[in-house]
Amino acid sequence: MEADIKEAMREYDRGLPSYRALRDALEHDIPLHLRQWGVSYFRVEARVKKRWSFEQKVRRNPARQVHDVVGVRIMAFFRSDLAQIERMTRRLLEVVEDSYIDKGDLLDDESFGYRSVQFVGRTRGDGTTFKETEPGLPVEVQIRTMLEHVWAEVEHDFRYKPQSEPPTPEINRRFALTAALLEQADRNLDDIRRSIEQ
Repeated sequence: MEADIKEAMREYDRGLPSYRALRDALEHDIPLHLRQWGVSYFRVEARVKKRWSFEQKVRRNPARQVHDVVGVRIMAFFRSDLAQIERMTRRLLEVVEDSYIDKGDLLDDESFGYRSVQFVGRTRGDGTTFKETEPGLPVEVQIRTMLEHVWAEVEHDFRYKPQSEPPTPEINRRFALTAALLEQADRNLDDIRRSIEQ
């Protein structure tokens, strides 16, 4: 097992220049493509997983390949832009379909909480996108609204990081209420934009 971990770390070190080049290409190219696809209000953040974080993930399961060494998060100001963003991303990357998950689909009709589309894509290497990057590099993609992003960051920090005591039922209830308010705010923003554009 230790030999597998060491080999994985060597691969990480060898690949680091390629990972950084891909990160830079994602942050540069995706905004250009989004504007071409008619999406004007968004934020794009890409990152390379830190070495210690990569090692922790490998140690948890050395036999499993790590697909999120490079990650990109595309955040829309309007929920109605999410489908267009996903279509655009599918053109840029070859999606690994069995990695696709819509977190909103995991919530039942009466639940509120974390929503985000996530999947692994691979660089195509056809010379049309991310030209300075190698083909076949995996990228973890997250697509969500800005308000969903706020919710995800706060919930992760307060509910899932180790604490002395688990959240009380009242705190869980208030988290659910906040998620409901943010979901309604996303809908309100779409309604406002539609009214202005009409």
